[in-house]
This record gives sequence, C-alpha cells and structure tokens, in this order.
Amino acid sequence: MEKIKINWNLWLNGLLFFIVLFFLYTLISNAGVITKNIGVFLQVLSPLFIGAGIAYFLNKPTTRIIALLKRAKSPFIHRQARKISILITYMILLLLCFFIVYYLVPIVIANLLEFIRLLPAIYQNISHWLNSNQFQELDNIFNIEDSLRYFVNNFTAQDATRYITSSIESLSTFTFSLASQVFRVVVGIIISIYLLLYKQSILQIISRIGRISTKQEHLKTIKYYLRQTDIIFYKFISTQFLDTCIIWILSTLLLIILHFTGLAHNPFAVALGLLIGIGNMIPYFGSIFASIVAMIIAFFTGGLEAGMITIIMLIILQQIDGNIIGPKLMSGALNVNPIIVIISISLGGAYFGILGMFVAVPVAALLKIIFLEYLTAREAQLTLKNNSNTN
Repeated sequence: MEKIKINWNLWLNGLLFFIVLFFLYTLISNAGVITKNIGVFLQVLSPLFIGAGIAYFLNKPTTRIIALLKRAKSPFIHRQARKISILITYMILLLLCFFIVYYLVPIVIANLLEFIRLLPAIYQNISHWLNSNQFQELDNIFNIEDSLRYFVNNFTAQDATRYITSSIESLSTFTFSLASQVFRVVVGIIISIYLLLYKQSILQIISRIGRISTKQEHLKTIKYYLRQTDIIFYKFISTQFLDTCIIWILSTLLLIILHFTGLAHNPFAVALGLLIGIGNMIPYFGSIFASIVAMIIAFFTGGLEAGMITIIMLIILQQIDGNIIGPKLMSGALNVNPIIVIISISLGGAYFGILGMFVAVPVAALLKIIFLEYLTAREAQLTLKNNSNTN
C-alpha cells in the first residue's frame, strides 16, 4: 500500500497564515479597547519617559561639570564627581524654576488680567476705527467692512469678557488634573537623578544586550546613527532654547522701550515677549504668528501707527536673529535648505501638531544625512564596479 505524502511545510504555512489572519481580526475588532489599554499603559510609564527626557537634556551639563571637578586636587571630589555634578545641576535647575514661578508667572498673569480689564476699551477702539478714514481707505482696497461689521455687531465686549471668564473658571478642572501632572513630573525628576547617577551601568547593559542580539557590523551602524541623532537633536534643541531666551529678552525690552517712549502703546510687553520667544522655537511660522499677535494688540491699544511700528521693529529683530544670532548659535550644524524646512514643518504640523512642527527640522536634517551617505556609498559602489569592468 502506497504511503500518502503530507507536505507539512504547506500545512504549517497555512496554519500560520490563518493564525495571523485571526490575530489581525482580533486587533481590528478590539482596536478601541487595545488603544485605550495602550494609552493607560503609556500614562503609567509617563514618569519614566519624563525622567528619561530630563536626564537626556541634563546629561551634557552634568558631564561638563564632572570634567571641571576632575581637575580638582581633592581625592574626595574625584571619587564623588558624578554625585556632586548632579547636585550642582539640579540646584541650578531649581533656582531657574524658582525664578519662573516667583517672578515671571505673576507678571504674565498680571498682563492677562490687564488685557481682560482693557477689553471694553479695545472694543471701543475697534468701533472708532471702523468709522475712521483709515478704515475706509483699507476697505476700498480689501473690502473688509462687511466681515468686520458682522463681527462687531454679533460679538460685544461683554461677550468677550464672558468667554474669557468662563475659560478662567474652567481652570478649576485644569488645576485638578494639574496635581497628577505635577506628581508625574516630581517622580520623573527622581527617576532622572537615578538615570544620571547610574548612567554608565545602564549603557553597559544596553551595549551587552546589543552585542548578543545584533551582528557587529549592524551594531556599529546603529551606534553611528544614534550618535548622529543625539548630536543633531541636542544641538538643535539646546540652541533653539538659548535663542528663545535671547529673543524673549530682546523683544520684551523692545516692546517696553516702544511703550515708554510713546512710539507704540503696549502694556503687555512681558507676555508678548514670552509669546514671541516661544514662537521663535518653531522656525518661520512661530515667530511670524507671534509678531502678528503683538501687532494686532498694539494696533487696538495704541492705534494704526503703534501697530505698524511694532511689526516693523519686530521684523528687524527677526532679521537680526535669522542672519546673525541664529547662525552664530547653530554654527551651521543642521544646514538644511529653507524649502526642506518649510515642507518638513508643514508635514510635521499636519500629522503631529505643535510637537511635530518643533522636531520636524532635526528629523529632516537626520534624513538628509542618511540620504547623502546612501548616495555616497552607492556612487562608490558604481565607481568600483565601473573600474573593475574597465580592467
């Protein structure tokens, strides 16, 4: 009797295929539950992510302080250099947080309260402007009377005050959730201290896992691109933060000078300067948006001349930043074409919001490096192939 041959490989492949189909069906049918559970899991791990982020940004300052402490002649300082450097770094961070909470936040809140107080006056200025000759001249060019009059007739100063008041009242809900966020940040700070303290041990374990799970050639490539990623992201974020602080200070001083000299009445210099500084972290779009907001507020508090002077002076400041301050800080580290910057920011903002706009430029710079290195390697292969064919 002839034996029936069974193709076990075929049966096994078929079984695996149906298992994969069943797994995909289960995932799709329970996508909501799975997404919710993943969200809860990530929320539980959020202190770890916060701690890792803090440790990453404080790693280089800590390393530089260690190098300075190593120059000391005391054996105790040599042995405890890492612990002392971490203590110094976090003391500086604590002083910075104290300055922000004790000095900066009250000024910004005072600016916001002053803005709410001036809303009726701003509304009156808008009404007077709609009946002025300046508006008539602009309306003849841009035909904006209908839309503005509709806005004024359907949105009064009392409406604006009511909306802002309700927004402030909703801060109670925000305050409740803020407590849990503060707790996560505190736990994250504690985790970051331990990550910095045991940095070498953690890196050694990761390196050992990489050696036993990845080929040496692949591991070398991974390490190279991780170093490139670290250099690009840290350089970009640190210089953008420094540039933000510089632009915040300069724009605040500029708005204060314009206000007190009477050139452009604007009592919200600190809040608007901070907005311009933060907006400056998003290349091209952020600073433009913040400057337009500053111009509009100056216009409705001080008139058309104040608005024009404000926007002109801020444009001059942005040109100084873009052509002198920014390049000096960045030192050509990213060197990305402006067209690529605009496209990457647009894509990042469309798919990932503000965070996507912020990280779009370093991601584009990293992809540029990978692409150029691929082209170089490919050209070298083709050159070698052509030379061998010639021989």
